[in-house]
Amino acid sequence: MLDQKVYLDDIYASKQCEGSTFRAVVMMSKEARFINGQAHAGFIQLEEKPTTIAMNKFKQNKLSIVSADDKENEGKDKADEG
Repeated sequence: MLDQKVYLDDIYASKQCEGSTFRAVVMMSKEARFINGQAHAGFIQLEEKPTTIAMNKFKQNKLSIVSADDKENEGKDKADEG
């Protein structure tokens, strides 16, 4: 069994959440909800709980937050190209 805990050291070292425990929890909870929705829709079959999968993704630095500013700037960049 893998280590199913996220330690404060993991959060403080994370560049994605900028060391914020609040952001870390938001990142993992949104990912867990997404995974759960995919499972309920029948797109994936779960071997582990959605929260466990989300925590493991966080520890592997596979999660990030896209802010509203980032989305807005991305939209402007695409409009400038077209």
